[in-house]
Amino acid sequence: MRKREKFLDEKNKNILKVTIISILVFFAFWYKKDVSEGFVRTYAVIRPVIYGLVIAFIINLPMNFFENKVFGRFIDRSKHKHLASALSLILSWIVFFGIITIIMTVFIPELVNAISSLVENIPIFMDKLIEYLNNQRLFKEVSAEIIARLNKLDVENLTKEITAFLNGKNIGIWNKTSNILSSVSSWLIAVIMGFVFSLYVSANKKELQTNANKILLANFKEDKVNHINYVAKLSYDSFSKFLETKLLSCLSLGLICFIGMKILKLPMAGMISILVGAFDIIPYFGPIIATGVGMILIFIQSPAQSLIFLIFVLSIQQVQEKIIYPLVIGKHQGLPAIWIFLSVFLGAGLFGIAGMIMSMPVATILYTLIQDNTKRKLKIKEIDQSKVDELNQKSYETMREERMNMEY
Repeated sequence: MRKREKFLDEKNKNILKVTIISILVFFAFWYKKDVSEGFVRTYAVIRPVIYGLVIAFIINLPMNFFENKVFGRFIDRSKHKHLASALSLILSWIVFFGIITIIMTVFIPELVNAISSLVENIPIFMDKLIEYLNNQRLFKEVSAEIIARLNKLDVENLTKEITAFLNGKNIGIWNKTSNILSSVSSWLIAVIMGFVFSLYVSANKKELQTNANKILLANFKEDKVNHINYVAKLSYDSFSKFLETKLLSCLSLGLICFIGMKILKLPMAGMISILVGAFDIIPYFGPIIATGVGMILIFIQSPAQSLIFLIFVLSIQQVQEKIIYPLVIGKHQGLPAIWIFLSVFLGAGLFGIAGMIMSMPVATILYTLIQDNTKRKLKIKEIDQSKVDELNQKSYETMREERMNMEY
């Protein structure tokens, strides 16, 4: 009787939850304009906090390394309780600002140069491509069809549209100087406040974690608190591993690309290597975009060298995946390919480039939680792998026959 009452109680709770969520979703769609405005205003208020948490998260990665692997080895924590943490924090900030300086002075100018060169040389590339196809005796019909389609393209208009998009001319707000100054000043204020907040979070992370767990234990059941902690640590682990592996991946790919291009005497080695390394942070599509841009820039000077560049980049990507990842980064448990593709597509559609970059760790979190929940429920139902394999091997005819023989 008690079990039945408990079941009904749980059932009523679930019905109540679904009802409340349905009502909230309905009102969110009905008043979507007001809701979106509310989100924008809320984001404007909490933006410094978000920036601060992101910066603190990034700072925490080298800080943990310095604290545990460097200073923790020769500083006696019983005598100097906070010295290792303080030195690690200072050194982490020096590393952080050093990386930001390199990005601002080296990477961004080279990326801007690469994009500018691409836009400026599109007409030259089209002429070179048509000339190259005209000289090809093999696949004459295919070449003629491609040339006919290329000639129909309005290259000048295409170049103008790309240039206008990159300069932000399609967005009316950027045409007003006052709005630009206002946006820049508010962004700078938010970043400065975020830096200050991140300093506090980094310096007091253990105390903040302890207080958060106290609040959770005081208001929720212990199993719920354990689940929240598990999800939080899973999220931290997924994002930190993603950043660490991607940073090493980008650096190694860019460096190998630069050395290889210098050996092969390919043009624009520095600019294209930085482009290849930087775009590698975008899963799957980043290397494709960088390789395509690099090929176009080299093709203008030499079609043969463009082909050499393509073969070379594909080769080093294979070397990176098969050798560098296992040796330098270690065994990394990745997502199934379908999850990566779906996450990148959804991330790009919802949040643009930032969504493409962050989609992979978010998908890792969701995939792990779904996998854990599935395994737990299968264990409760006492369903093992043999049952799953048996279901996979059943044909349509067998399943139909079983349904026909079922008693209702």
